[in-house]
Amino acid sequence: MLSITIDNRRGVLKKDWRKKPTITKNRGLVCFFNEETGEYKVIDENILPDNLIDVDNYKPFGCYVKDKNIYVANHDKIIKLDKEGNYINYTTNEGFKNPHQILITGNVVCYTNTGNDKIHLLNNGRHYIIDLKTLNKSYKDIDGVDTHHVNSLCLHDNKVFFCLHNRGTKPSQYFYIDLKNDKIEYLFEYGLCSHNCEVEGDFLYTFDTEGGNFACINWKTGSGWETKLVDYEEYFLRGLVLTKNHFIVGASLRKTPTGKGDSEILIVDRETKEIVNKYKIEGYNTVRDIKQI
Repeated sequence: MLSITIDNRRGVLKKDWRKKPTITKNRGLVCFFNEETGEYKVIDENILPDNLIDVDNYKPFGCYVKDKNIYVANHDKIIKLDKEGNYINYTTNEGFKNPHQILITGNVVCYTNTGNDKIHLLNNGRHYIIDLKTLNKSYKDIDGVDTHHVNSLCLHDNKVFFCLHNRGTKPSQYFYIDLKNDKIEYLFEYGLCSHNCEVEGDFLYTFDTEGGNFACINWKTGSGWETKLVDYEEYFLRGLVLTKNHFIVGASLRKTPTGKGDSEILIVDRETKEIVNKYKIEGYNTVRDIKQI
């Protein structure tokens, strides 16, 4: 079973992608999805208290599963649900803007404060704010507040891996935070407007979103492979889960008027790297994050 944050927004051309989306009546919070059958259940915003339904800032994004609960990032709020989708409570993170992925474990809490170009990390009781503009190797020649657009986190082997999207003006970049000493190490650059970084051993899986490619890169050597999954003119790759036999991939629609067309969940065979199944999430054209329950 998967937890998927979904939305329904107007698709826009790349040159207009910062334009504010039209508010729609399909306002999803999280979707419970059975990857074996394609059956799903959408939990929408109506389960939330009125004070959490913000017309201007409603954008459920990163989700994370811990114990028997699901956590969803929604601007400066972290919303806590049970595994049936019932609302439990929320916490507020002051000064957060457009957070993307989140990590919540026993000793580590890590959030991307994407709109402010920062990562917030709580590591064994110690709190750090990482300013991405100051990182060694990060690009410095992009104007604006949200210049690096950090969008992805992965916890593996006592390291937090993350991706700087870089808004398509520069290649995307990958780093990790070593939780043993809190040092940040630069890994490599790959793709444009890249999303996700899931790690197994020495291998990091990610998307070159603007190229429509799925890639596996040895994060120690930089070698690897890529395979094209979609045409970027039609689909936007974001959301990744690794299972024993498959890669589970989110594909959002692009250039589609609000409410027209559906996002898809792609099931990719690990051995052949071919798409073996596709499932639509009807009425929702955007997939933001995917986690396994």
